Amino acid sequence: METVGRGRSIAASVVAITLTVGAIALLWSASEAHFRGCVEEASARCPPIAVSAFSGEQTGPLKVAYDEERAKALDSCSRAPW
Repeated sequence: METVGRGRSIAASVVAITLTVGAIALLWSASEAHFRGCVEEASARCPPIAVSAFSGEQTGPLKVAYDEERAKALDSCSRAPW
């Protein structure tokens, strides 16, 4: 009789662990999707376009357009949706 109770206890523990791992995986996936969306939005607003060094007043190596604005937008991205 004790083996039946012990078996149920083990089964309940396995179910609890499985549900906990599933919940963590679901939250992790949601946070990654939120972060990916934020990065895509920042890239759409401030695309990393290479600009010729001779197109403005400054000369020198190749520069990237919107680099400061894009960096600020990416810094505001977070994996936590709240």
